[in-house]
Amino acid sequence: MKNKSLKRFLLSAICCFISVIMIVLASPVVFADETDGTESSSEESENPTDEEYREAISDLQDEQVKIQEEMDAYKSEINSIKDEKKKQQALVNSIDAEIDFIQKSIDVTRETIAVTEQYIADKIAEIEAKEADIEYTLDLFRQRMRAIYMTGGYSDSTNSLLMLITSSSISEFLTRSEYLTRIAAHDEEMLIELRDELVKLEDEKAVLEGEKAALETEKAELEAQEAELEKKLNEAKSSIQDLSAMQKEYEANYEELSALQKQIQAELLDIYKNLNTSNEAYVGGEMMWPVPGYSKISSYYGWRFNNTDFHTGVDITGAGVHGAPVVAANTGTVVHTKVIPYNGYKYGYGTYIIVDHGGGITTLYAHLSAIDVKVGDIVVMGQQIGRVGNTGWSTGAHLHFEVRVDGTAVNPIGYIT
Repeated sequence: MKNKSLKRFLLSAICCFISVIMIVLASPVVFADETDGTESSSEESENPTDEEYREAISDLQDEQVKIQEEMDAYKSEINSIKDEKKKQQALVNSIDAEIDFIQKSIDVTRETIAVTEQYIADKIAEIEAKEADIEYTLDLFRQRMRAIYMTGGYSDSTNSLLMLITSSSISEFLTRSEYLTRIAAHDEEMLIELRDELVKLEDEKAVLEGEKAALETEKAELEAQEAELEKKLNEAKSSIQDLSAMQKEYEANYEELSALQKQIQAELLDIYKNLNTSNEAYVGGEMMWPVPGYSKISSYYGWRFNNTDFHTGVDITGAGVHGAPVVAANTGTVVHTKVIPYNGYKYGYGTYIIVDHGGGITTLYAHLSAIDVKVGDIVVMGQQIGRVGNTGWSTGAHLHFEVRVDGTAVNPIGYIT
């Protein structure tokens, strides 16, 4: 009876041992990726995505610094103006430039956030893959530990005796014992390594989430600045030339303004006399309307203000005209530019451009907020040369447009469409 029980016990132990050997042989002893079955070294090389991310962020940060430096230089230039009134007017006239700087900053910040979000998503996917790998390895680990325990892989004397009696020799017993111990040690080492990798990835994710939150805050602040500047810009654009206000100003300061107007015209005549104009014939053709999309004429050529002031051109205005493109009325050469970014009757035409079209015919574009060309540039009909503004003697955004023949102002309506 005892012999039969011993045989059954030995048979059961042998079957169990065979099962363990099959599990051990079937199970990878090194960590395997569940998705593609490739072995993973404990000393993986740095993921190229990390390097690409750092380079992309570095480039974007450099771009942001450059924009900030440009903005600081621009503001420094404005702040260098000593006269407070002139400084305020310069700030008003610089709204478009400020918005452009802010918009550039917002674009760079948004791109930085997008890059960071993608990198975070990649890290999350990497963490999830590691978690799946750990779970897979843990399952194998459990199976092997269970099998090792059943075959006496621990120091328990009964289990050790079971392994001993199922071995054909002391040598086999020692080999099995050492092999299973090595498997257990390898599994434990692997789990520690995977745990460390997971902790590292979680730390990286936390850092990136912090960076993303900071970028989101920066973006919100920039968008708030942009909205405020847009509000100011819209207020400026809604202000079109108020001719009645100009007339009141003229009448209230008649003697001074009348003298200034004569002085300005004399200066212009002197400029025209010294212009390096073309000796070629007029390029010909009807001239193009200089402010596309805006047709309101607030003041025509000729006498105005109860025949006290002679207007040498036409004033083109309309809601939202501030900052609108000003185009060359005809093909020609830029022969004169002047930048006066201040507002007030003492500043006459403000910022303006003169273009020579040949045959003694020139066009003048005044009260601009910006100039996009320089003296000597050849421009073609319809090419943008500046933007509508409110500089010089102006009570609202508009373009003062003149046509002159040999320096003398003529009615431009006969020339433009």
